[in-house]
Amino acid sequence: MAKLMLLIEWRERNFIEPRPSLRTFQKWCSEGEIPGAKKIGNLWFVDIEINEKTTGNPLVDRVLNS
Repeated sequence: MAKLMLLIEWRERNFIEPRPSLRTFQKWCSEGEIPGAKKIGNLWFVDIEINEKTTGNPLVDRVLNS
């Protein structure tokens, strides 16, 4: 089962001041830059399990998730 966290809460836990704006994070979600981001209604959520399993390197991510 997916563990979803609101994007604004995820931003506060993972970024220190000064944080990029919420709009910047929403743009990154829509462009696929934040792994595990999902839009439900008008709100963005981040799937914590997917996000924690990614390294940022596509090749390493494919190996680890296969």
